[in-house]
Amino acid sequence: MPSRSRRSRPSPAAAPLASFQTLARYTLGALRDLTLGLTLISAMSYLPESVTHDWSAQALRALAIAHDIRVLLHDVILDTAAAAAGLIRGLGPIPAPAPPAPATAPAGGRTPGPVPALPPPELPHVAASFSAAKRQLYDQVYADHRMSFYCGCAFDAQQRTDLNGCGLAALAGEKRAQRVEADHVFPAAQFGQARPCWRDPAAFPACAPSGARRSTRRQCCEKVDPVFAAAHNDLQNLVPAVGTINGQRSDYNWGLVSGGDQYGTCAIRIDAGTRRVQPPPAVRGNIARIMLYMSDTYGFNLSRQDAQLYAAWNNADPPDAWEVERDRRIGRLQGRGNRYVEDYQRQ
Repeated sequence: MPSRSRRSRPSPAAAPLASFQTLARYTLGALRDLTLGLTLISAMSYLPESVTHDWSAQALRALAIAHDIRVLLHDVILDTAAAAAGLIRGLGPIPAPAPPAPATAPAGGRTPGPVPALPPPELPHVAASFSAAKRQLYDQVYADHRMSFYCGCAFDAQQRTDLNGCGLAALAGEKRAQRVEADHVFPAAQFGQARPCWRDPAAFPACAPSGARRSTRRQCCEKVDPVFAAAHNDLQNLVPAVGTINGQRSDYNWGLVSGGDQYGTCAIRIDAGTRRVQPPPAVRGNIARIMLYMSDTYGFNLSRQDAQLYAAWNNADPPDAWEVERDRRIGRLQGRGNRYVEDYQRQ
């Protein structure tokens, strides 16, 4: 009788190995698909404004999310590389010294710059008070160009706005909307957060209560901190804005948002939930160059993601004739201009 062939049975140890190989193949495939997807999302976030300006609101929201994902990936990679480098250094015979603790970040996510004991040697020659700076802004810089910065609303010599001519007629009933205000592009609350006069005004005798009134943090820093006072009154950082827009903008960061409030047909979006403001495309480069100027002039730090965003905005929106003229007028008043406007370069 012919012998029967016997089927080999897998050994008990082979079953777990097969399961592991299946899981490994599945995991590698998923990682490959995830990497491809994140790469495509990141690439989409680099699309220029000339391509996306006609996109639908849903598509622009997707683009804003893609930008946030790209920035997050960039920061995760850099932070991981820094941690790995620190671990490698720690394996050597002489451990690397620990870096200094960063300053506490203010609301909105931006970490302020260092607090110099004395002002830098070449600060601009700014007005002695905020009131004087506003007079220069309205009467000299914008005397023949009375248009609000974000929404293009005309205003007169008394700073009264024409809301009907700029798509903000719905705000006509709001008292604050009827006037323009001097808005700090780099908010004073953000560059004040790291300064002792802002954190503890009571520690400064000059800020002690006078009668029943106590100095606010802003007033105290204007009195005792030359760098804060100069940055606060610097005309490069001041733009005329419809009062309601200025108030709603608050001290929020600039960026791209997927939601937020809109105001008539003005292309600004303000998202209180994320404390972020998306400016109209026509002024994004202006904002970027002001933020970079403030960082250079006063030592205010910008986060990596902010620096990347402002570089992109600077490239997409070069200075126009009015921005160049505005800088020329401010340079004449303060003794220096903004090099990001005067010597414009793509970054």
